[in-house]
Amino acid sequence: MSTLRLSSALLLFLLLGPLALQPRAQATPPEEEAVAVAPEASGVRGLAAVRVQPGEIKLDGSLDDAVWQRIAPATGFVQRQPTPGAAGSQPTEARIAYDDKAVYVAMRMDDTGVTSALGRRDERLASDYASVAFDSYGDDRTAFQFEVNPAGVQRDFLFYDDVREDGSWDAVWDVATAQDARGWTAEFRIPFSQLRYAATGEQAWGVQFFREIHRTGERLSWAPMPPTADGFVSLFGDLRGLSDLTSARRLELLPYTASSLTRAPGDPANPFYRETDLAPRVGLDVKYGITSDITLTATVNPDFGQVEADPAQVNLGGFELFFGERRPFFVEGTDVFSMEPRRFFSNGRPSLLYTRRIGRSPQRDSFVPSATYSAAGDDGVVYTDAPEQTTILGAAKVTGRVGRFSFGILDAVTAPEHGRFHSLDARGQSLEEGQALIEPASNYLVARTQGTFGPTRVGGLLTAVNRDTGDAALMSLLPRQAYVGGLDAEHTLAEGWVLNGQVAGSVVEGSADAITSLQRAFPRLYQRPDARGLGVDTTRTSLSGFTGEMNLLRTSGTRWVGSLHANITSPGFDSNALGFQSRADQASVGGVLVYLQNEEQGAFQNYNVNVFGGSEWNWDGDRTGTFVGGNFNGTLTNFWSGGLNWNAGPRSTSDRLTRGGPLAQSAAGGRINAYMNTDSRKRVSGSLWSGANRDELGSWFWGIEPGVEVRPAANLSFSLSPELNLSHSARQYVTSMDAEAMTATFGRRYVFGEVDQTSVALSARLDWTFTPDLSLQLYARPFIASGTYSRFKQLGEPGQLRFPVFGEDVGTATTSASGETTIDPGDGSDPFTLQPNFTVRSIQGNAVLRWQYRPGSSLFLVWQQQRSGYDAAGDIRFGRDARGLFQDDLTNVFLVKLSYWLG
Repeated sequence: MSTLRLSSALLLFLLLGPLALQPRAQATPPEEEAVAVAPEASGVRGLAAVRVQPGEIKLDGSLDDAVWQRIAPATGFVQRQPTPGAAGSQPTEARIAYDDKAVYVAMRMDDTGVTSALGRRDERLASDYASVAFDSYGDDRTAFQFEVNPAGVQRDFLFYDDVREDGSWDAVWDVATAQDARGWTAEFRIPFSQLRYAATGEQAWGVQFFREIHRTGERLSWAPMPPTADGFVSLFGDLRGLSDLTSARRLELLPYTASSLTRAPGDPANPFYRETDLAPRVGLDVKYGITSDITLTATVNPDFGQVEADPAQVNLGGFELFFGERRPFFVEGTDVFSMEPRRFFSNGRPSLLYTRRIGRSPQRDSFVPSATYSAAGDDGVVYTDAPEQTTILGAAKVTGRVGRFSFGILDAVTAPEHGRFHSLDARGQSLEEGQALIEPASNYLVARTQGTFGPTRVGGLLTAVNRDTGDAALMSLLPRQAYVGGLDAEHTLAEGWVLNGQVAGSVVEGSADAITSLQRAFPRLYQRPDARGLGVDTTRTSLSGFTGEMNLLRTSGTRWVGSLHANITSPGFDSNALGFQSRADQASVGGVLVYLQNEEQGAFQNYNVNVFGGSEWNWDGDRTGTFVGGNFNGTLTNFWSGGLNWNAGPRSTSDRLTRGGPLAQSAAGGRINAYMNTDSRKRVSGSLWSGANRDELGSWFWGIEPGVEVRPAANLSFSLSPELNLSHSARQYVTSMDAEAMTATFGRRYVFGEVDQTSVALSARLDWTFTPDLSLQLYARPFIASGTYSRFKQLGEPGQLRFPVFGEDVGTATTSASGETTIDPGDGSDPFTLQPNFTVRSIQGNAVLRWQYRPGSSLFLVWQQQRSGYDAAGDIRFGRDARGLFQDDLTNVFLVKLSYWLG
């Protein structure tokens, strides 16, 4: 661990040192303020905040305090939709005041038909809304938005890069609402501790007010925000009058105590089995305001017990499945660390930061000594016990702003994890027991900075992973260290035109075995025998590469927007230590052109039509894909919406189908899908998605996902979404093996099969809210999938499209009643047997009772249940599999968590 500590300390010193020496932002000189253009003259709406004495405002939502009567209101709200620029159908007023501790906002929404609903905090409801957003940095890029509905349900957001939204951001603030004969009112109290600003002299903030009228579908803003404009935060109005704000040292503590009880089936003879497993734990989250615009957030022994499990899926491809981050500590603050440029589509580009790598499952899954297996014998048994996740000992991040620059630094340390084993012989006598290291102690570091210089923004990102791989087995499995560094920039060329780009490089170091594994991994596949510029080097102890992209975007316009893009990733680039990368060895170009209609026309409130296309190549110049397509999306005047999408592509080259073998040819084909949503303002609303594709080899897919949401009461909602997917693949990879007779494919046989797959699932969710602070959520998702293989075949020669079928074109194939297929290749090689058929079942469910008993403090009662089963039937029989869902092994987890916010 000494190496980890030294590397982390050095990196933190190098990154934080220069920032600490930067001068603090200075107040605007009086002479510069005197010549500043007034908001009215510049065409930007302006509003003055009024200082009040503590206690002058009583937070009850009634707005009858005398202070509100003497403050001039913001009025003249205009529609963002459905009729951009038109005056709101109902009057709206907003006022702002402040004292030493907080900023206060009063909003009045006149209306004769207020729509309200109860729900959990941060939940989007079928309701009216009112909100205020502050650009407290005054940078036209960052804003904090606070929203409430007539029932007092709070939502908050953080906006960054002018147009991007982070709904995971949470603040501790108060609001009160009330209804009267005129409509409804809201009174906000937002502590300065929840905002970020430079506490010097008079402030120059941006401000915006929003209102939603549910029954008319209107979305209003105070400062006009036409949908054709480029930007969001940069369109705010000006807020003046804030002065002499203190730079308090904010300190927030969130200690928690939790206990989980797990009941799971198992073998009573297993010395590691516990029918009931009780796991108490404690932890602490800390947030400290180093200055008014620099914040330290830290967590010790973080708890993620109330996070939902990932949905069950079947993955027959070689790519790793992507699951979104839902752990609060890592979700919050994504705006600071994001290095994703504005683009119309990502086209599979590597992501440099994927925080789910921190605390992942241990990577060494085979840790029992081979001698133990031999000693146990055919009738013996070896029991193992290993943790499902790596323990995060602690994590911390510092985020903020110094002058023109924003920055963020995150560091996390995970503990070494050990797996235990115990072997018994055929008579049940103990032979051997012990433990082995299955995941090393690791340190994860992320550093990000961005600077704004007029129309240009530049930034950089560094990620570093250091592992204590002293164990021989882990040294051959995992690289010792991995670094990724990147630079990005964005420049506004003219009104609505943006040019952006980024470049990044990676260096991974470790043992020769670990680097060899990286070369052979699916993102690279250096072992491809017909690759002209690649080859596995088993003596290498490092791997390096680069990636880059450039985008030219037309981001706003009355009718037309679009983009052109180009990106490239070298074969040696690897970001998977702390990022997410499906493949390297790729370059692509493409573009999209979009026609927008934002004003009501005929039966449509608005619609857009676009066309797109592009091509991809690997490092050898093989064209691995070409696509062209288009779509239509629109909203009708009755608030129904829908769309139609299609794309198609000609034949191309596949360098991934054989999983490291020779090239094959990809079939020409196309796909189409459509969706429809009914009016979400109604108590009962629905949705429907359906899609299909087909190629020239006869592979096809068809799927349908209807959905319905019912709101029988203002505090109760129920949603149901079934799924059905059917597919037939003409060339599904099964296995490969050495075969001297297969000289055309470099002495190896690549076996495929035709597979018919069926999957069905049903997602059901019930939300019952008793008060804005007390709610119950129930969720369940049964899932069944099957795959039946037939007509096994092999790649006959590189670049082939149609493969020879065993029993028809070459050799013989015999299938037994149990589903096993024995294949004699007919070329002198030994016969082999295959049984890849499968049926999998899963049911996931949870119940979460959440009570926020005081601001920032919560009590969770959670019940999680999971069943899973597998057999080789290869089909779905609803009677059998429905019964199986409730007969498969059952795991129950009960969790109690209590947190208390001190701030």
